[in-house]
Amino acid sequence: MTDPGEDDTSRFRIRRMIVSGPHPESRAENLEGEKEPLRQGEPFPFVIAIIPAYNEQDSIERTIGSLRAQTRRPDEIIVLADNCTDATVALALAAGVSVMESVNNADGKAGALNSLLADILPMLEFDDTILVMDADTVLNERFIESTETMLFTPSKKPIAGVGGIFLADREDAWNLVRQLQSNEYVRYQRRLSRRHGRALVLTGTGTVFRAGVLREVMTARREKRLPDLGGTGAVYDTSALTEDNELTISVKELGYRVVSPKDCTVETAMMPTVGSLYKQRRRWQRGALENLIAHGLNLHTVPYMLRQMLTYLGVMFLPFYVYTLTFALITQSDIDFVQPLWVAVAVLYLFEQTFSVRKGGWKAILVSLAIVPEIVLNVFLDIVYIVTFWGTVFATDEAWGRMRHLDSAEFKRSGQPRQSPLITRNMHGTHDLRKSRRARTFEVVSATLLALSLMAMAAIPLVNLQIAWDIIAVYVLIGAIATLGRLVPVRTF
Repeated sequence: MTDPGEDDTSRFRIRRMIVSGPHPESRAENLEGEKEPLRQGEPFPFVIAIIPAYNEQDSIERTIGSLRAQTRRPDEIIVLADNCTDATVALALAAGVSVMESVNNADGKAGALNSLLADILPMLEFDDTILVMDADTVLNERFIESTETMLFTPSKKPIAGVGGIFLADREDAWNLVRQLQSNEYVRYQRRLSRRHGRALVLTGTGTVFRAGVLREVMTARREKRLPDLGGTGAVYDTSALTEDNELTISVKELGYRVVSPKDCTVETAMMPTVGSLYKQRRRWQRGALENLIAHGLNLHTVPYMLRQMLTYLGVMFLPFYVYTLTFALITQSDIDFVQPLWVAVAVLYLFEQTFSVRKGGWKAILVSLAIVPEIVLNVFLDIVYIVTFWGTVFATDEAWGRMRHLDSAEFKRSGQPRQSPLITRNMHGTHDLRKSRRARTFEVVSATLLALSLMAMAAIPLVNLQIAWDIIAVYVLIGAIATLGRLVPVRTF
């Protein structure tokens, strides 16, 4: 309880908690004298920025600097140091922000955030806001102002969170792996623009939430209205392989919208190597599939399920096409595989791929024009989809580390075991739900259907090559129509 007359605003309650923590020397943000931008004529609500960080000494100062450069600065900045063994804490304190540290946390970013959010959410008003952002991310200068404005924009459904659209960090050293990811993200921003900002996932790189919505999530987990396979009754389900995606589905099931407006961009670090990219994408895809199993079939998961079905249809297309073409060449078929229409479709696709990355700069354009690197990336991602589908169907255990750090020289020099609970997070997703006879039956049926599908793909060209080619033609023409739609200009950045 506070004394009579004592300040009991959200800002004061949070500050009192921080100074009673492990770093009482943490300093509050000084916003006095600044002209605060207004939201529809009213001041913005209290904004607290939380930066979960694990050994981010190389990037934490830039991240803090991007918060200080905002047109609407946060009222409080907290660096949440999770088992850090480098200079992250010292650098954050030297930068003049607040620091909290996780204690005995073996649940990665989700576990660290849950611990802090459990402490601060009861202190906040419903419309106070929380920005959660990665420690290797830089926000554009209007990010908080834009996300806050959007968060309180009148809508048929209230908005739970506004997420950033992530692009490649321009200060990262260039290599082909990073450039291929950068091209992906530039194209993703165009797709979001076409969706008028309707987000598929509230990304951990930078998202602003209403505090009251996060409290509702906690309550719903404890009342079993939302999945809580980690058994924590907290904001993030610690069993989820991709906690941000799972939280996005959860707030939608509570009746809220999530958006990512085109002007809310962030720059974040790309995976630097093929190995780290493989780990990241395998975790993302496995997490997406596991989240759908955890939430089951409902109005809000159907769009995600349809997207997954289309993804795996695309995965099956490439081997089917190569197999059909090879069979036709071996048998010297008289089917004309090089008609002007197919050449035009190929040119259209290549033009769209290059056109869609033009705002990524000349390096993005050259990599796209080279064709081969992006084809190799697509095959690489198809392999990821296959591996994750197999792992999801048969509920295999996985050990997920903090990808960039597991490849770092600093980690290798530390001599720490790769399976240390403070370094590597052993996550099972929905594994424990699928030990029943019913679950094993599902696995057998799924494997049987997959085998039958592969047998059908192998048999169709043998039985009737023309039918196989017609299937390919229909798929390609549908893709060409979608490609034409993507050429319609949209404003991005």
